Amino acid sequence: MQNALRCLQLICLLAMSTLTALAQTPISGRVNSEQNEGIPGVTVSIKGSTRGTTTDAAGTFKLNAAANETLVFSYVGYISQETVVGSKTDFLIKLTPDTRSLEEIVVVGYGTVKKSDLTGSVSTIKADAIKEMPVVSVDQAIQSRAAGVQVTQSSAAPGGGISIRVRGANSINSGSEPLYVIDGFPLYPDNGAIGTGGNRQPTNAMATINPNEIESIEILKDASATSIYGSRGANGVVLITTKRGKEGQSRVDYEGSYSTQTIARNIDVLNGADYARYLNILEKSQGGSPRFTDAQISQIGQGTNWMDAISRTGGLSNHQLSFTGGNKSMRYAVVGNYVANKGVITNTFFKRYGFRLNLDNDFLNGRATLSNSWSYNRTGNSNVPTDRGGPGGIIITALGLDPTVPIYDANGNYTYPSYDQRFNTNPLAEAQEGYDRDNLNRLFGTTAVTFKIMDGLKFRTSIGADVLSAERTTFYNSSTYLGRQYDRQLEKANRNVTSLLNENILSYNKQLAPGHTIDVTLGYTYQKESNLYNSVATRGLPSDDALSVNLQNGSKPQIPFSGRQDWTLQSMLGRVNYNLNDRYLLTFTFRRDGSSKFGPNNKWATFPSGAIGWRVVNESFFQNSGLGKVFNDFKFRASYGLTGNSQIPVYRSVGGLVPYNYVLGSNLVAGYGPDRIANPDLKWESTAMLDLGLDLALLNNRLSMTFDVFSNKTSDLLLDVSIPQSTGFSTILLNSGSLTNKGIEFSTNYKVISNKVLTWDVSGNISVLRNEITSLGQSTPFFANSTSGHLGVFGSWVEAGNPIGVWKGYKYTGLFQTDEEAKSYAALAGYPKYEDVNGDGKYTSDDYQTIGNPNPKFTWGLNSTVKFSNFDFTIFFRGVHGNQVRNLQQSEMGDGVQKINQIANILTDSWTPTNTGASRPVIDGRRDFISFRRSSFFIQDGSFVRLQNVVLGYTVPLRTKFIRSARVYVSGQNLFLITKYKGFDPEVNNQGQNNLNRGDDYDAYPRARMLTFGVNLGL
Repeated sequence: MQNALRCLQLICLLAMSTLTALAQTPISGRVNSEQNEGIPGVTVSIKGSTRGTTTDAAGTFKLNAAANETLVFSYVGYISQETVVGSKTDFLIKLTPDTRSLEEIVVVGYGTVKKSDLTGSVSTIKADAIKEMPVVSVDQAIQSRAAGVQVTQSSAAPGGGISIRVRGANSINSGSEPLYVIDGFPLYPDNGAIGTGGNRQPTNAMATINPNEIESIEILKDASATSIYGSRGANGVVLITTKRGKEGQSRVDYEGSYSTQTIARNIDVLNGADYARYLNILEKSQGGSPRFTDAQISQIGQGTNWMDAISRTGGLSNHQLSFTGGNKSMRYAVVGNYVANKGVITNTFFKRYGFRLNLDNDFLNGRATLSNSWSYNRTGNSNVPTDRGGPGGIIITALGLDPTVPIYDANGNYTYPSYDQRFNTNPLAEAQEGYDRDNLNRLFGTTAVTFKIMDGLKFRTSIGADVLSAERTTFYNSSTYLGRQYDRQLEKANRNVTSLLNENILSYNKQLAPGHTIDVTLGYTYQKESNLYNSVATRGLPSDDALSVNLQNGSKPQIPFSGRQDWTLQSMLGRVNYNLNDRYLLTFTFRRDGSSKFGPNNKWATFPSGAIGWRVVNESFFQNSGLGKVFNDFKFRASYGLTGNSQIPVYRSVGGLVPYNYVLGSNLVAGYGPDRIANPDLKWESTAMLDLGLDLALLNNRLSMTFDVFSNKTSDLLLDVSIPQSTGFSTILLNSGSLTNKGIEFSTNYKVISNKVLTWDVSGNISVLRNEITSLGQSTPFFANSTSGHLGVFGSWVEAGNPIGVWKGYKYTGLFQTDEEAKSYAALAGYPKYEDVNGDGKYTSDDYQTIGNPNPKFTWGLNSTVKFSNFDFTIFFRGVHGNQVRNLQQSEMGDGVQKINQIANILTDSWTPTNTGASRPVIDGRRDFISFRRSSFFIQDGSFVRLQNVVLGYTVPLRTKFIRSARVYVSGQNLFLITKYKGFDPEVNNQGQNNLNRGDDYDAYPRARMLTFGVNLGL
């Protein structure tokens, strides 16, 4: 009987559902704001169902509904409304702003907070800003979007390295990149630690993450915001939140674009005929005879342009398909992406494809949520030798190679001109015949369960993993420089990195009494990483085909290499936020970290911080003064605390062993010997951060401004300090020295016009920063490792009182005009003249002085967006000022001494007896070029203003059964550059993420100018 009743109930329900469906009629309407302007993107759903739609650009909607169903209108920043359909078929809905929900929610470490309650210094970048530019990695999208954050594209190669500094470099030798936290999983973007090594700059670690998956980015800059990440917070923290599904209508969105790329700026060098004239002058200066006759020179003409030979028009394809939606108990976001970037240099490309699954499931009647955030991406690179210099570095070689020699001989074979009589090479052969491929697989994400224990009390436990495998195959056949030298060479390298994370977070948010709100977070985390690497190579191979040779084919196997590094980090953390009457805000944060990287006497350290905020806008005296009618927010902030830096190689606190071969008797045996001295007292670098801030909003929230003044001091710097050779070693890693970073930041956003037809938003930021090494402790001043040994130049000079990265050498003061004037300096007329600091009549190291600084005095960004009807237009400028670049490229091909090709103006701008006002020294092969390269002559102004991005878009008024929305656009990136710098681009750093050799330009991959066509479709 009970079964029969259940069947009857089911039949009735099905019948009612059928009747309801049959009774549905088309309805339409419009959703307006308080100003009677249509609101686009409002979710219109049928209560209790998964059916619904969204309003178009004019705020109108259409869907089918039954008379007894209820429409729910919801939109971020407005109070949701419900209305029964009844007999109406046309609706006019006016949404009321929700002042509480209008307050922006900011993601902070292990939680969120209303922006009005924020006591720390945090910059936010939304997804719309990221979408404006076709970028390969998320760090590119951050450039100049946030005050105090400097992003340098250290290599412009596809997938090339990026370096970020948040409020300057807080360390000399340790890593200075910010910590990234993606959906709660922390990772450090060490480009060298995830790649497979080799003689080139590492690719970008963050290029394995799809930037189009991102919902928002928060950059934490002061101690109040970063100390909850303790030993990894000193360099700032970049919090990335990816897109998640929302309750309501299921959506399908496609974003696609294609960009063409060309070299933005070229470097002019001598053509064939002028190069021949240059060689004749050089030969004559050394007592030789001219190499070319006038008749031969006239026949040479333009000769070979080697840069044109190795360059091409590049392209960037970017495609993404996403599925989002959900209901009350389940929300999902599935995103697939594909990127292909063909570089402007032959045989270079970067590809990435992958997917993301974000899935949230509620259970236990909504009191628990299972959240999954997982992504898989596979990237592939094809590389050529750039950003490195030396034999085979094809950019410097193409610029300096003999243009009188053709690319191919009469038989169609590659020619191999001499590069300054040091080696014979052909840059096109290096690019086309060399085989250098990377493939990287990365599975990354977390699974978490959140329990709502009681009102305001939640517990979240999660398990995360970052599993990465990289492989690289490099083959140099007989057409390449190394292939000819080694009878072909094949190398295979692999790296496997596994990082596991467990986090347990208890949070309590409760209004204890009227006007008293408390937010408490407590947690324990554990992270362990293993990094395994191996490589093997062989020479003497029988074939030039990269795909047919194997390691066993080589007759000269090389010694293999392998290694393993493990580290573990345990942490306890806590934070208390207290809000009194929305006027007085208090934040206290602490984290205690224990790391396996440090000595047994200093495994653990505590990093506390405190912050206060005063919302003056809510004070009665402020409101009564009339200022309350002008200001929507007026808040003072102040914070102070300690953060740490643990980015040093593992095992440096303990003694190490390296393999040695010994002769015992008449036998060669393998053994081990020590390679360093243990330091059981090795501990963290610690940065004390002071921040004073002011947040303003006025004119009905149309204008907002943020000011920050900060002072950071890093103590216990990790430095290799010289020790007596009698110990058997030259250095030991100690905590020694300190440095400071001080600065001012300002950012603003202004809604200039906001009405139904036209909106105009302007945002901008500017940052001023000063860095100084205040002490080296037990260390003495030293030169860092050189960017290029064969150039004879030093690395940067490290000394207290200087910023990090300054160059030291001779200060160039002009040219000697007579032999008599130059005699005491062992020089001749037309030779470079330097400042004789000690006045002893000769040039020695005693005359070295600071000659350049790669650190900018200030940086800025300015963005403007105009929307008129269905059109939108965005333009984005950014600038860097007061920094210098050391143009090592020109120090080699612009010295007027060597037989390599020279910059195009060297014949007209060099000193001669009849051109004594020249700006360059005499062309003379006898001249000392090492001192010239070490001089300030090649230190150039690196300031620039760049039109980073401009976009013109049109939202097509097309709404069909299959298309929800459509937008087409055209954009340009790096369209023009204003700079005095004479290289490819002033934004360059040959040494990648290295702090000590910033601003060196040598063999740099040229930056591209892009023109993009794209479409966004909502289906």
